[in-house]
Amino acid sequence: MRTHPEEWPCTKFCRIGLADDSVENFLLWLCDRSIEQIDQHMSVSKGDKESWVDPVEYTWGWDAPRRRMAKLLWKMLHGNASEEVFHNQFSYSNHPLQVKGCASLLAPIQERLTWVMKGSSSRQEQDSEIGQGDWGEHWWLPEEQAEFVRNQLRQSCADLIERSSDYDDTLTYDLCFYVRDVVQAIAVPCDDPARVYVGARHGPHLRVFVWVQSENGRKYPLKHGNQAYLEADGTGFEWGYGGGGPGELAHCILADALDGDLVMATELEHEFFMEFTMTYPRNEEFRMSRVDVLRWLEKKEAKAKWEDRRQSVRDRRAKHAAELADKEDLLARIMKIGGLRSQRFDLVPTTFESVLYLHLMRMLERSGFALRCSGCDLPISYDNSGRANKQRARAKKGQPIYHPECFAEYSRTRKKNYWQRRSRSPEFREQQRQRARDYRKLT
Repeated sequence: MRTHPEEWPCTKFCRIGLADDSVENFLLWLCDRSIEQIDQHMSVSKGDKESWVDPVEYTWGWDAPRRRMAKLLWKMLHGNASEEVFHNQFSYSNHPLQVKGCASLLAPIQERLTWVMKGSSSRQEQDSEIGQGDWGEHWWLPEEQAEFVRNQLRQSCADLIERSSDYDDTLTYDLCFYVRDVVQAIAVPCDDPARVYVGARHGPHLRVFVWVQSENGRKYPLKHGNQAYLEADGTGFEWGYGGGGPGELAHCILADALDGDLVMATELEHEFFMEFTMTYPRNEEFRMSRVDVLRWLEKKEAKAKWEDRRQSVRDRRAKHAAELADKEDLLARIMKIGGLRSQRFDLVPTTFESVLYLHLMRMLERSGFALRCSGCDLPISYDNSGRANKQRARAKKGQPIYHPECFAEYSRTRKKNYWQRRSRSPEFREQQRQRARDYRKLT
């Protein structure tokens, strides 16, 4: 999340120092995790500023252009590590670098990329000297650099990138929210007043399944309340210890016994969990009748409240039945076609160096004009933003323009030179000494 699109990674890589911490910060910057980006995110979230988010980077993860560059860089610095090693050591642990002396690997790559970009600047100067105008191109590469870039781009191939769509997951979470916070009730699978809750372990891994059993012996999987569409009915339960499985069992038994009232089930589930599902012998099959649950409810002096609420629960279910059925039908249709996919075409590079030139290609294609930084003499992408328009206008007038970091360095240098010049004056030094004496008197 940023206030505007950031610099292209190919030019930023040319300007970083190659110490381990600088490379680590560059890698985190590619992933939007650098200290500066986190600080900016915090300042934007506190204020009223509009934030800028790259939808491709946000959605596609390590298949997005910048994050893919981060992955290729990390893998190269770790001896061309495998995908599994990358995900285990970087994606999960968030620890960027585990090697020292990366400068020896990256310095030649940085030198070649700088050579290409400087070649573009020199060619523009030559064309300007001989009077060649704009023939539809806004950037040029000399022959030697052009051939080198061609060879690098040949290491990328066009591909169709595909992944599971988030739409069905979003719809599932939306349904859970709708049932939990809007309807606040579920339809129970069995309305037999004498129904019993039965849990058993099956298979070599002793997985638990819980049923609702009617008096005539017919069984129905116990339904979930808060996670009705995330967990399969009958699964995800446990008993005999203080954990999530026994807690979920307590909530779902209460919701069923109270004829689907999720509000009261949530209010009472902690006490019910402490007295029953947490303490029930884990090595025994679970069995509890609805009658026992209602007796416990009466002991807690909550039965009258539940009976008063029963009609309102039925009314809410009836009111939202049609909309809930439509949402469930949509989810069922998605599942029937096998889930949805997200797809996009992309050029996929194979090495860290080749991805740098892929970014260079995209920068020059999309920028329209390759402006030049007065600090580092490298390109500044022109992205049609207000800031870029101002930079272009200044460049046309012959005024200096900078990358943000180059301008910060220029400002620091100018301030340092100013104070060095002032400090040479005897009058200024005497004024500072007098100010220090007055300060000591005050403190």
